Amino acid sequence: MYNLRLGAKRGRDEVESANKKPKEEQNEQLETACGTTTDDSQLVPVTRPEFLKAYAIKGMENVYYKHNWIPSTLAHQWRRELNDLLEWYRPKLKVYGREIQQSRKIAAFSTNEGMKLKYSGHDVEMHSPFPPLVEKIAARLATDECLGKEVKFNHCMLNMYEDGSINIGKHSDNLENKVIVTVSLGAERTWIMEEKIKRKKDAMGNKEKVQPKKFKWTLGNGSLLVMQGDVQKLYTHEIPKEPKIKQPRISITFRQLIY
Repeated sequence: MYNLRLGAKRGRDEVESANKKPKEEQNEQLETACGTTTDDSQLVPVTRPEFLKAYAIKGMENVYYKHNWIPSTLAHQWRRELNDLLEWYRPKLKVYGREIQQSRKIAAFSTNEGMKLKYSGHDVEMHSPFPPLVEKIAARLATDECLGKEVKFNHCMLNMYEDGSINIGKHSDNLENKVIVTVSLGAERTWIMEEKIKRKKDAMGNKEKVQPKKFKWTLGNGSLLVMQGDVQKLYTHEIPKEPKIKQPRISITFRQLIY
């Protein structure tokens, strides 16, 4: 198990520098930038060298984590605003032939009307376009100070964790998700990624014992996580239950969904 101790100071200078800019200049940058697109040909991965070098997770490929992307006060403000969206609901999933209601609320949006998404036998309720705040956050990601102006998204999924009793089990996302960028707002939660291993059989037909690599760290309030490339083929990820956590969390997963 790799425990990644990512200090709260990481990236603080960059955040403070951005906050020193006049509000008019910051607002103008967000209004003129665009982090979404309806044209799938414009969907490209994160390639900005400064970001990839500074925030790469050691021992993994195509996984990047920035602990202090935005100040915690702004993260809490965004969470409170997103909490009031009308599109939140609990999907009904089919598990082993039974229909159960998911404990975690979600809200899904796309730039293209009619985009379809399905998981665990459930047709996701997709809304279009992005809400204004989500659009603004996408634009803030798509800047030369963050992921790069060329990075755009056509889909996003919001997840609500009302407290530590709400989790998401070990899984990999659909391979159609070429890039997933997660913005965490609210309570800090444990994040675990585990290497997928194909166990070979010996002469007796027994599968060899191989211990997969695990990577574990805490997703901070206002943090940024990027997964791209073959990450969904190579790793699973999960957020376990943590009963001691009583505070809520919302994650925004911006995605490049290409069929």
